[in-house]
Formats: sequence, C-alpha cells, structure tokens
Amino acid sequence: MARYADFAEDDAANDPTRLTAFKRAGGRFAVAYTDPAYAAYCHPPFTAPAGRCEGPVGRLLTGNEDAFFHGRDGTRVRRFVDNHFLYQEALNPKSAAARRAWRATGEAILRAAPLVDYFMADDSGGPLHARDMTPQSSHFYEFNDAGTEITADEEFRDAWIAYLSAAPRPLIVNGYDPGTGLPSYGGAILRAPLVHGALHESCFRTEEGIRTDVYDRWRFTEDSLLANTGMQRYAVCFMMGRPTPATRLYALASWWLTYDPRWSVAAPVDPVPGRSAILPELDLVPLSPARTATQHVADLRTERGTYVREFGACFDAGRAIGECAAVVNPTAADAPLPRLAGRYAHALALDDADVLSGGRARFTAPVPRIVLARSALILGR
Repeated sequence: MARYADFAEDDAANDPTRLTAFKRAGGRFAVAYTDPAYAAYCHPPFTAPAGRCEGPVGRLLTGNEDAFFHGRDGTRVRRFVDNHFLYQEALNPKSAAARRAWRATGEAILRAAPLVDYFMADDSGGPLHARDMTPQSSHFYEFNDAGTEITADEEFRDAWIAYLSAAPRPLIVNGYDPGTGLPSYGGAILRAPLVHGALHESCFRTEEGIRTDVYDRWRFTEDSLLANTGMQRYAVCFMMGRPTPATRLYALASWWLTYDPRWSVAAPVDPVPGRSAILPELDLVPLSPARTATQHVADLRTERGTYVREFGACFDAGRAIGECAAVVNPTAADAPLPRLAGRYAHALALDDADVLSGGRARFTAPVPRIVLARSALILGR
C-alpha cells in the first residue's frame, strides 16, 4: 500500500497492525476510523438504568445518562441498524463525560497504534438541521426522535466544535450540510483548527452506478469538493459502487474537474472480493490546468452540457506525457465532443483489473466525435 497510497484508513480500535505496517513501510498518512457522534452496539432498555453500549466511546459511558441525547418521552434517542450492530444512540456533545470518553477512545487507539496521523470522524461534519429544517432532518435522521438537550443550531455548532476539539489527533470529518453539499455552518466546523478535511461518500461512483446531473446530484458533489479545496482542507472523494472500466473512468474524469494537487484525495473503494482498490488510472496526475473552477463546476460547462478541463502538463507514474483533458457528460443526452484548445490523439482505455493483477491504463482508444450520455473521456497525446 505504501507504494501506491498517501492515505490508508482502517479500524485501528480493533486491529492496529495494518496501519502500523503501512507507516513503517513509508506510508504518508495513517487514518484510524472513529465515530464520535453515535454509540454503537447498544442494547435496550433506553431508560435509566439503560442497557450497555459495547462500541467505542459508548462503552466508557455506563451510568453517565447525561452523555446521551434523550427524546420527548425521556428515553435515549436511537435507531436500529441491524442484528449485528444493534442500536445506535446519539451522544450529547455538551456532556463533559462524553467528551472525556471521546478523548479516552482516541488515546487508546494511539497507545495501540502511535503512528496514526488522523482520525476519520464518521457522522461528524453535518449540521443539527438541514433541508426542511425539521428536528430529525440531519443529525437525528432515521432516529426515533430528536434530542431535546440541544435544539438550536448555534448551540449545536459550538458544542460540536468543542467536542471534536477534545480529540488527540487531527480529524477528517465525514459530513457536510446535506441540503446544500457545502461545509456546515458557513464552514465553521471545517475551519476548526483540529479539522483538516472532509470525506464525501458515494463520490461520483455510487452503489447505483454513477452520479449524474439528474436532480443536480453530480453538480452537488462537484461544488461540495470545490468548497473543501477552496478552504484549503482535504476533500476526500470516496468512490464507491461497482468498479467497471466505464464507472471508474467517469469518476476519475469528474474528480479531475475539481482536482487540486494539494488538497484533493481520490479514495476508491473496490467491493469486488479478491480485488484491491489500487487502480492503474490513479498513476495519472494532471497539472497546469488551463481553467479552474473556484466555487461552481458550472464555470467549466460547455454549451451542450458537457464539462471540460484541460491540463498543460500531465504525468503517468511520474513520467511526463504532455497535455491531457477530462471531458464529462453527466446529462441524459449524447453530446458532440466540444472544441478543445489542445490536440489529442487518443483517449484513455482501462481494463477490468487492479494494479496488483496487471491492470493497465493506456491512451490507446480513438477520440470519439460524440460523448455518450452519462459518460466521460480522458484524452491525451
């Protein structure tokens, strides 16, 4: 992994060995998974004396009822996950006991894996309310009720930043305003000194296939990444879903539209058993862009609905390959290849294999005249 990745994430609370091995092999950033927002593996009953929580953070809070949010009926707010994870219960960031347990959980991880650089803080970057601003619209989504301890967004924002700041390592949060895709509270959480970036799940490559501009979901993701890089925070594009050559190419080209060499992180996930997420196309690095969108990907839109970003200096595994370009058609209609400033002789072709099994990314395909609906091209010389 250290040969191919700058970041590696794992659940160091359960097994610290892989992250330790990654760092000792020369890996740059080791990231430990955490969830400071919700206690997992919780058992009923939900009134004091409440059932135990067996997951991290929650296991340290037996007998600390003020560490949990409670609904209007006085019971702990919760949601049933499945027969393995049982219930999740929401933690109250104003509670001193909850903050101590969150810090103690991080310190335990570091004792087992002292080389960890970051914690990925799941469920931790979003606001209290979003979209229609109802009590269960964001932080308490799919919970049986909203917590009564905090009902105002300003109070939640301040309490949450203070709670996260108790961590013993910098954080990459998983969350943003789900109504806009932008950093929560005008970027207040992302600007917190201990928060160094945000994770964007189902980023272009999703379990259903790919993100398109139907219902603005593709543009929502693009602008969300741009908001992170504009604040000089890591924008981690968590590419999920089945990794066919077409979906991989679409996700990569879409990501190139927002690519910032300092802050953009491609994080592909490969759900195919026996295959890794070490993909050959990630050896390609585009630099010296002719145009860069600042806040909105619409800055890169052409008249026919395609999006283009051209680069003056591109590299393949460190070898200069000249100019290259990303062309994305996230619409439901085919479109002609837009007029480009550079002259490109070939399009990128991918095979259905990862690097470890001999996968290649080569500029061997012809440049088409038409960009098919919901597809993308990466062009080179």
